[in-house]
Amino acid sequence: MKIAWITRAAAFTGGAERHIADVVSLLAERGASNYLLYELDAPMDPAFVSLFSGAFPQVELARQLESLAPDVIYVHQVSGRRTLEVIADTGIPSLRFFHDHAPFCLHVHKYTTIGRRSCSRVLGPYCSFPCLGPVNRRSGFPPVSFRTLGAARAELRANMRLTASAVGSVHMKDHLVAHGFSPAAVRVLPMFTKLPDQDPPEAREGGLLLFVGALLRGKGLDVLLSALAKLGPECRLRVAGSGHQEGMFREQAARLGVAERVEFLGRIGRSELDTQYRAASCVVVPSREPETFGLVGLEAFRHATPVVAARVGGIGDWLREGKTGYGFPSGDAEALAAVLRRLLDDPEAALATGRAGKELLLACFTPERHATALMDLLGIVIRSRGQS
Repeated sequence: MKIAWITRAAAFTGGAERHIADVVSLLAERGASNYLLYELDAPMDPAFVSLFSGAFPQVELARQLESLAPDVIYVHQVSGRRTLEVIADTGIPSLRFFHDHAPFCLHVHKYTTIGRRSCSRVLGPYCSFPCLGPVNRRSGFPPVSFRTLGAARAELRANMRLTASAVGSVHMKDHLVAHGFSPAAVRVLPMFTKLPDQDPPEAREGGLLLFVGALLRGKGLDVLLSALAKLGPECRLRVAGSGHQEGMFREQAARLGVAERVEFLGRIGRSELDTQYRAASCVVVPSREPETFGLVGLEAFRHATPVVAARVGGIGDWLREGKTGYGFPSGDAEALAAVLRRLLDDPEAALATGRAGKELLLACFTPERHATALMDLLGIVIRSRGQS
């Protein structure tokens, strides 16, 4: 099977690119030939590019695809609808994996500007007011950009021209269907993380909470800091990640009087991150933006670490209330504090959920399961060419 991968960056710039790197290796082990076409002005990392049989910047995409003649095109991150239209016009079978909410939200982050509440609405007039969706902050000049409802809907129509779509959770499939995608053309592919290579630790640091993610308001770190202020001084928090709103969170911690109990680790490597997962009494996923899946939960399960998460988005695919973790209403710091207090007061019950989470990971969310499902789906997409 010859696969042309279409994505924005040819580097380890975020979760989507790390996912691509992992999956490329899995498919290569199954005999697939993988070729990458990335955007001309995007980051390029030789270590990332080396995972493919060939990698090329997108110059004249239609001619490049004609020359490459892949069996199937696998689309990931793209800038605007033009790339999608070019792909559809080739007539080559195509599949897109949706990593985020960008095609379904004028603001991209999928929470309201006023009130900062998690949003699951379909694109519509509400996105313009009171959400103020068309206006977005950006780096450089001018400091804002504009995205209209009409442009967003046109991009969605371009996505629908592709042969099929894939998502990481039932929540995301429902969201695509609500936007007009055919249910038969949207497949849920089970997400995964690498399997654990160590047994769970016998002891953890009591009262230690761990947050892993981008330091952006959508990830809900502000809610977690507010909850921390409601807990006793024995409760501490480590924050693994980076982002342009880090200063805002540091200021909040100081204002709440918890700065001495919060350690900002910055972006750390996988080995050090594993160490932090194994030390924590609990991993907290306090997302305000609906997670397309919430991979941090699976990463915690690798080490049988208990998880508390906001009940939002695709988190429900792996969070079984009271069994594999504990949930709370997104944005509710009081409720989060109450759940954490109960969990920290009963460490044995908490650890039982971590062990159950690891069992769920091994049963449902392995690399092999994802690769098998993806290869099956790519085969179906390729065969659809002869049926059309």
